[in-house]
Amino acid sequence: MQRRRIQELMSELQAEAQRELEMQRIGAAALQELEDNIVAQSEPNLPDIDSELDTHSAVSYHWRVWQLMGLIRPPGASRLGFVLRSLVINVLVTLLFPITLLAKLFYTYSLRELCENLTITITDIVANLKFINVFLVRRQLHEIKQLLAVLDGRALAVNNADELAVLRQAVHTARLSFRTFGGIFVFGTTLSCLRVAIAKERQLLYPAWFGIDWQHSNVAYVLIYVYQLFGLIVQAIQDCANDSYPPAYLCILTGHMRALELRVRRIGYHVPHQHVAYFELTACIEDYVNILRLHAIIQQILSVACFAQFMCSAAVQCTVAMHFLYVADSHDLSAMILSLVFFSAVTLEVFIICYFGDRMRTQSEALLNAFYACNWMDQNMRFKRNLIITLMRTQRPSYILAGGYIAVTLETFVQVNRLTYSVFTLLLRAK
Repeated sequence: MQRRRIQELMSELQAEAQRELEMQRIGAAALQELEDNIVAQSEPNLPDIDSELDTHSAVSYHWRVWQLMGLIRPPGASRLGFVLRSLVINVLVTLLFPITLLAKLFYTYSLRELCENLTITITDIVANLKFINVFLVRRQLHEIKQLLAVLDGRALAVNNADELAVLRQAVHTARLSFRTFGGIFVFGTTLSCLRVAIAKERQLLYPAWFGIDWQHSNVAYVLIYVYQLFGLIVQAIQDCANDSYPPAYLCILTGHMRALELRVRRIGYHVPHQHVAYFELTACIEDYVNILRLHAIIQQILSVACFAQFMCSAAVQCTVAMHFLYVADSHDLSAMILSLVFFSAVTLEVFIICYFGDRMRTQSEALLNAFYACNWMDQNMRFKRNLIITLMRTQRPSYILAGGYIAVTLETFVQVNRLTYSVFTLLLRAK
């Protein structure tokens, strides 16, 4: 009796071992079929597909600025030279430049001068806070670079023309945002210099206090003018990177979401075996997890920057509007134009951030629909179980929250402008 029981157990073990070997054989065959399927799908598009992809190049301009300004040490650079350059730039500009603007607030004697000084001071202080925030999140910036390399490798392995076109378009759009902000700051800096050049009386590029009589000393005036021009250029470069890196990272994230959406929609179609579809789903779930990690890191680096930008925009819009009204009474055309430039710039900054944040939210909802659109009906239970678990997570749209509370969307942009208008009408009554 005992011998028979042992024989039955041995037979069961042998049968189990055979089943395991069969599953391994089927899995290996399914992987090979998946590779053959990917190659077959991509072969017609090979002439139009480049073998290189680097979505991190979308923020290459920003990294060059941060390296130049002493936030991130370039590879191979001398540590001593990097520290010295960082100290010189940040002490002379990041620290002293806003101090001269703040000190001038105590020497203003009219509401018009106060509004003009506040416009510049608020913008400069918030810009420096965003610049410091970049320094604090520099480790997360390196993590994003590594995650993007993983996602890029996956896109190249799939080698689909539509996906690669989406990612390259995202890189182009992100770089365009940097150039757009760069053009705004070049125009503002040039306008400030022209205003000084055509002024009837000697004046500075921006109202600031230096503790010396620059109005009656040519040497003092030239030195202060050169310092302000140098500080203005450095601050403009910093601001260009500070204001354009949030939409740049949002654009990259949206591009990878769109590429994954296209990939998910193809799951289960034109595959010879259910195991091939299962492995396709598993690979896409891994991509989705990496995108969630990328979103979490981007949330960390943008939370403070977006919140500061919202507060700065509301304050500057009100101040610029009041300044414009008072300047209009004095018929100072150059000051009026400069006020309009400031007003348009801060409004455009918030709009661009909210626009790309809204695009990212919409794309996350489209990614949810892509999982429903795949050919899940013809698949096995293991496929459907993993799909249901994934759908439970994708039910929540992805947002970027400014300060951890305010969603970065176009609805928020409208609310910020409504708040600004309400405050402005209140201030207008006190004129």
